[in-house]
Amino acid sequence: MIRKLVALFAALMMGVYLPASAQEDTQTPDVETEASAQVLAYEGLESFIDGMVESHRKTLDISGVTVSVVKDGELIFAKGYGMQDIDKGIPVDPETSLFRIGSTSKLFTWTSVMQQVERGNIDLDADVNTYLKTFQIPDTYDDPITMRHILTHTAGFEEGALGYLINYDINNITQLREAMSTYIPARINPPGKYSSYSNYATALAGLIVANVSGVPFNEYVEKNIYEPLGMTQSTFVEPLPARLAGGQTMGYLNEAGKPVAQPYELITGFGPAGAMASSATDMAKFMLAHLNAGELDGNRILKEETAAQMHSVLFQGDKRLGGMAHGFYEEYVNGHRLIGHGGDTFQFHTNMLIDEAEELGIFISYATPSDTKGRDTFVETFYDHYYPVELEVITPPADFDERAAKYAGTYKFWRHNQSTLEKAMGIISGGLEVAPSGEGTLIFAGFGEPRRYVEIGENLFRQVDGPHKIAFGENENGEIMDLYIEGLPFMDSSRAPAFEGGLFKMLLPLVSFLLFVTVFVGWCYRRKEYKLMEARERTAIRLSMGMAGANLLFVIFLGLIVSVYKMELYQNIPFIFDLNLVLPIVSSLLTIGVVYHAVKAWREGYWRKGRRVHYTLVALAGAYMTVFYYYWNILGFQHY
Repeated sequence: MIRKLVALFAALMMGVYLPASAQEDTQTPDVETEASAQVLAYEGLESFIDGMVESHRKTLDISGVTVSVVKDGELIFAKGYGMQDIDKGIPVDPETSLFRIGSTSKLFTWTSVMQQVERGNIDLDADVNTYLKTFQIPDTYDDPITMRHILTHTAGFEEGALGYLINYDINNITQLREAMSTYIPARINPPGKYSSYSNYATALAGLIVANVSGVPFNEYVEKNIYEPLGMTQSTFVEPLPARLAGGQTMGYLNEAGKPVAQPYELITGFGPAGAMASSATDMAKFMLAHLNAGELDGNRILKEETAAQMHSVLFQGDKRLGGMAHGFYEEYVNGHRLIGHGGDTFQFHTNMLIDEAEELGIFISYATPSDTKGRDTFVETFYDHYYPVELEVITPPADFDERAAKYAGTYKFWRHNQSTLEKAMGIISGGLEVAPSGEGTLIFAGFGEPRRYVEIGENLFRQVDGPHKIAFGENENGEIMDLYIEGLPFMDSSRAPAFEGGLFKMLLPLVSFLLFVTVFVGWCYRRKEYKLMEARERTAIRLSMGMAGANLLFVIFLGLIVSVYKMELYQNIPFIFDLNLVLPIVSSLLTIGVVYHAVKAWREGYWRKGRRVHYTLVALAGAYMTVFYYYWNILGFQHY
């Protein structure tokens, strides 16, 4: 549900996209027909946004877009683009079309939390177990997790999603309390050490709001946020209640060249983390309330001092970069401090940011299978157009190449899994690579095209041809261990273990599988000799073929299962997936026999030397893959 990482997994699981040629371009007019004084501050606003969205729709796989902009206490722009429902011919309407806003929903959960803080029902520094009635978070570390940690994603939980995060079967929904007690993630960091995005922690906060208020979470938000603000086109209820069902914006996938509507994504068990659906004009009301210190049209959802507290920074990995406020996160664009939250589901990609100094708020949501580029660049493009700045040219320090090596390496987001099968996602997700350029700069790769960064302070770097910054953190021995990225204050990273580098997780497995293929090639080439071999030699070959075959079949079947089940793997783990997990166990057991015969081959003189070398390499490949499977939690059935 959050930015680049979720988009990557969505692209992997779906594999197909909605072509631009299948989309219609139906737009609705501005909410206000006459330009206000605030609109005049942004000359040509409608034409500018029209052009930007049209460009995105021509180059990206987008079926619908909804936008709202508020300025100086007024809604100055709201417009829909494309289709709410292609099959029914319904265009997007900014007032009535409901888009799934994903993790932008979290801002409503955090607002609910702060309401309970100001009412004295939640203490930000109390152990969250104080507020849990039917289960407890394990005391893995001496320090307890507090709501302050949850608000800043510093609770220290590992990531988890596979098999339970998103559901498509209305008859198989796990409710919030049950999900929170069933899917407690392992604690992998002491609370307060690193910021690592957690859907579980946010959903837990929603459960706590329900517990302390005595009102179910969805109902609580309805009564305490939607009703005071007049947000009539918003809900956390899944699927949409009858009164709002006509506003459902459909998500699409390309199937045989045709856009096919997808089922409603049910996030019920983790609802407070991302289940909300809303219209652009409703989201404008929420932005206006936060820009006006918690009040809109005489109706207050937060006290002025509480709103100020909520917008203030609570945690920063590096003090020179944007940090986490009380649920909101900071971004700096062209010198402007923005706070807000992005959101992603498999079908929708959303962003909402407010600029308190300019009294400006922007909400944007795209209906698109996996591409977040439009959502990611919309606000930056807006600020480049209306608040341009000239980028300072920085000359690299003369001695930097002598110091560059200490930053080099692979870094890994703390938002990962360590205790279950989901850890294996790290095999394909890659890492953040930092390397010296040899020209006084660092090369940073991990998001799109590699970029060059120049040193501008101690362990602080700025993109050579852009404003983006990264910073590094040292351990107690002065060694570079951590990496912080501007715009991702909820995604701290540290150096990855050596075993997770390209050599061990990509190159050696590839070499191993090539060796497994040669086992069958060799058998086909020498199958006539097989009958003439001694029994011990035939046994050795059978074991190697069984081991190699188990490894190869595991990878082939895994690819087929993923391609067939796609998003359903986030709903539950099918039996065939578990059945396939038997193969790594079989291959590991057979490896014992292969290693045994490799030793015997040298001691007792099986075959000629070249074949003994080959057999030994195959045995080593099998042994390596056993270690590989064990490290990535593939051995066994470690779902959650």
